[in-house]
Amino acid sequence: MTPYTFPPGYSFFGTYKRALQVVRSPLETMMESVERFGESYSVTDGIRGRMILTQNPEFIDYILRRNQKNYHKSRMVTEKLGRFIGNGLLTSNGSYWLRQRRLIQPGFHPQKVQGLYSIMKTTIDKFVDEFPAGDQVDIYPLMNRLAFDVVLNTLFDIQLPAHTIKQVGKFISEIQEFVIADIRQPYKSWWYELSGTVKENLGKSQHTRNILLEVIRERTSGGKKYNDLLDMLLDARYEDTGEGMNEEQILDEIMILFIAGHETTGNALTWMLYLLATHPEELARLKNETAGLSIQEIISNARLTAVIHESMRLYPPAWVSDRVAMEDDSFEGFSFPKGTIIALFYFGLHRSTKYWDDPLAFNPDRFLKADQKEKSKVFFPFGSGPRLCIGNNFAMAEMAIFLQAFLQKFDLKPTGIKPKMRALITLRPEGVLLNIR
Repeated sequence: MTPYTFPPGYSFFGTYKRALQVVRSPLETMMESVERFGESYSVTDGIRGRMILTQNPEFIDYILRRNQKNYHKSRMVTEKLGRFIGNGLLTSNGSYWLRQRRLIQPGFHPQKVQGLYSIMKTTIDKFVDEFPAGDQVDIYPLMNRLAFDVVLNTLFDIQLPAHTIKQVGKFISEIQEFVIADIRQPYKSWWYELSGTVKENLGKSQHTRNILLEVIRERTSGGKKYNDLLDMLLDARYEDTGEGMNEEQILDEIMILFIAGHETTGNALTWMLYLLATHPEELARLKNETAGLSIQEIISNARLTAVIHESMRLYPPAWVSDRVAMEDDSFEGFSFPKGTIIALFYFGLHRSTKYWDDPLAFNPDRFLKADQKEKSKVFFPFGSGPRLCIGNNFAMAEMAIFLQAFLQKFDLKPTGIKPKMRALITLRPEGVLLNIR
């Protein structure tokens, strides 16, 4: 048997002893483990074998970029999430993923995204006009709804019935809650199957797919062209065959766009407003420097970009991701067999004193300095390598347009109530209450 050298970490019994801590407070438990063992540590369980967690930026870059061909997303994503939302870009691997990425990538090129700015702006302006200002406004549900509306309207540049919108949004929220519970407590998987919980959620998934399928079929039968993402998916053609995607493939990609495109942005915008409300000098500076800008000026504004990046450094929506080794591998003295799952802990890296001065401080100016190339080596807001988030340009534009529009109309004040972080598939804010005038 080949001897492997794993990072230091928890034994079999030590892993199970801390399992309840991970379920209750994953962020704190992981941060404590890094403090105890170093930037990379390992855990052992009887279901997944030996796993490695790392916030070492070189190790993360090795996994995501330099040796990315040896690493796929684990079954925790491809199977546990994929069976509910389909085999799209987020949940597929290998040659199928590469074929889909090449097919869809042109639709998210910066020039293509520009064609969606007007839809974004119209959606955001309507939201801002109807925003319920007042005391102790619960921000997250509102930002989540806005991000959902932006994805919905850029996907389908048509008016959908309110009950349809509500059903799709409800499914997306509920399925994330279930999948993360299943991933964190694998010993309960048998019960979820036996109790009918899995069947119930699969039914919700199929119901959602049927709703979206009706929209797709109405579009294809209508013959009218729209400048939206659905038309992009319908018009995309594979280079080798010249054929387009079938209905199931289009449904899979739409489900992925809903999951990945609205939850993460809703989270990020909530944390941004919280940080700006609790840092009035930064709020005033951003408001003054972005008054009267055109859309193109908003997208390219350095301070807006810096505020967004600094917020995503402190509260990365994708706070962790994973990969599984397809063959035996090694990195800087560690060696591990194929099948080893590597968890990439971006939250810990983004708050590490080793790479960031005063890392817990909200300081957008750190992203205005000349050493941006060095920053990029320790900053992973959208991942890295070939699987860099395909919607990163879309998300950055959406967040910039919203912040500029919102801050020109409203004043933000903190309430003194400290919000909580819920580390689900994304880093969800809870209890972000602000006074807004």
